[in-house]
Amino acid sequence: MRNGRHYIILGVVTIFVALASCEKLVPKPVSDDQLLDGPIEGLTPQQNRQFLRGDFAFNDEIFTGATGLGPLFVATSCGTCHAGDGKGHPFSTLTRFGQTDSTGNKFLSQGGPQLQHRSVPGFRTEIIPAGATSSNFTPPANTGLGFLDAV
Repeated sequence: MRNGRHYIILGVVTIFVALASCEKLVPKPVSDDQLLDGPIEGLTPQQNRQFLRGDFAFNDEIFTGATGLGPLFVATSCGTCHAGDGKGHPFSTLTRFGQTDSTGNKFLSQGGPQLQHRSVPGFRTEIIPAGATSSNFTPPANTGLGFLDAV
């Protein structure tokens, strides 16, 4: 009976510690005034509709062969690499390739300067050509696009 009580107390303490830890690990929600992917204040109803159409196209529109995707590509939507209009993450890095001198990029005819690592069926993805140097980049943040037009 005494061992059973110890297990119950241990279980209750474990649950309490787990719940207390979750509160510290889960980030607090961002307030609306700190979000960077929303419209600026003071838009007219027409400007707000235009913003929402663009935001939908950026985040939710999936491009296909019928809408101009391919045959080689990096991703099927803008939001795939720039989630929430923000900076990319390690899983969405892109590869640029070329040469290190100032004579131009002799690899442009081979797909450069950006590696298109996906393709529609029937096409081979690009590879980094022999002799080319390459670097991996994180996609930049896209927040604020259109703000200068509004000024």
